[in-house]
Amino acid sequence: MANFQNERLALAVMAHSVAALALEGSLRYAKSREAFGRTLAGFQVTRHKLADMATLVEVAREFNYRVAARMEAGKEAVKEVSMAKNFACQACDRVVYDAVQLHGGYGYAKEYLVERLYRDSRVLSIGGGTTEIMKEIIGKVAQF
Repeated sequence: MANFQNERLALAVMAHSVAALALEGSLRYAKSREAFGRTLAGFQVTRHKLADMATLVEVAREFNYRVAARMEAGKEAVKEVSMAKNFACQACDRVVYDAVQLHGGYGYAKEYLVERLYRDSRVLSIGGGTTEIMKEIIGKVAQF
């Protein structure tokens, strides 16, 4: 069972990393791409989307650190690691989706990293147990 917990934490960390890469690429693109005489980052709606993306990335990172510290201390973390994996994967899906939206048609172009992240991010929520399995584990451990 401990191997599953390590795998799930690793997948949560990977999901965070993919989301962070998508955010980084989106920031770079939004600061360089011009539309209607200003950069995309000059539009409030873009800044708000980037702020939401950055928040999800940061929360996923902090949750992963907290769960890793709990596991390192030898404490039971089945519920917490399942929550961290679910949250990080859902955050990743959202951030990568928003990154593709910000890139517009370029979001599907192989020349841009977000295209690859969009394709690859989906598998993270499947490995180590699907989202539904993680929810079932959380419910059982929490005795819902």
